[in-house]
Amino acid sequence: MDKIYKKLSSFVDHFNPGRFLLWKILSFVVFYTAVVCLVDNHDFKGGKLTDANAAVSFSAIIGLLLIFRNNSAYERWWEGRKLWGQLVNESRNLAVKTKCYADGLSEKERSEFALLISKFAYALKTHLRGTHDSETLKALNIPDRNQHVPSAIVSIIYSKLKQWRQRGIIDHWEQLQIDKHSSAFLDICGATERILKSPIAGSYKLLIWLGLTLNIICLPWLIVPTFHWWSIILMGISSYFIFGLELLAEEIERPFDDLPNDLPLDTICDTIRTSIAEIFDVDFSKTNN
Repeated sequence: MDKIYKKLSSFVDHFNPGRFLLWKILSFVVFYTAVVCLVDNHDFKGGKLTDANAAVSFSAIIGLLLIFRNNSAYERWWEGRKLWGQLVNESRNLAVKTKCYADGLSEKERSEFALLISKFAYALKTHLRGTHDSETLKALNIPDRNQHVPSAIVSIIYSKLKQWRQRGIIDHWEQLQIDKHSSAFLDICGATERILKSPIAGSYKLLIWLGLTLNIICLPWLIVPTFHWWSIILMGISSYFIFGLELLAEEIERPFDDLPNDLPLDTICDTIRTSIAEIFDVDFSKTNN
């Protein structure tokens, strides 16, 4: 029963961008439109703004702005998804090549290296969300003072590759093959940081919200003379989609947060962990991780 409730709650959350902010805006729109209906019916007999073309033109401009806004936000979301998909592939490739080339490793060394690969995804996730993962730091013996955990993990990976080369476990060519996937980890990290630290210009967001505000202030005066009390329903529905799209864009332009419409980073990290465990044939539950 709890699982059904969680799935239903997650499904509903996808239609509720912005959480309570959207419903506060809709409540204001409905109340404001009702006031316009009262004023129009009692105070403005005769001269009314009944030009439907004005309403259509005004809404079309807002629609074009929202299309551009959502396209920009979705591009950021999709780029982030491609980067995390690449991380899944690079992690698997690194694990497969390490198992194949470094076949002289002991079981403990294989388990330690498998843990490094799987923990990189979790470290990157917490790094992008600005949280602290003491479990990962403890498992990999990384000091708490370290501010960039993904870099620390890659440094440990390179240290191990150097040791294997010196011990003759891998040769120069094999080291180069493994190095390609190790270096890709930080390439992916840098690309995701670029998305995180390059938000859409604040001035552009301000103009969007200014346009949306003018829309809900002016539009009722254009449609009430024609639709009267039905205008309340029409404004409520149109405002849900207009402000819902804007709030949705604000969510997905930050694709690494922990919101319903953001990337499922927890699931992706678990996928990497499962794949690495299968490739190296290790059981992470026995390593206290």
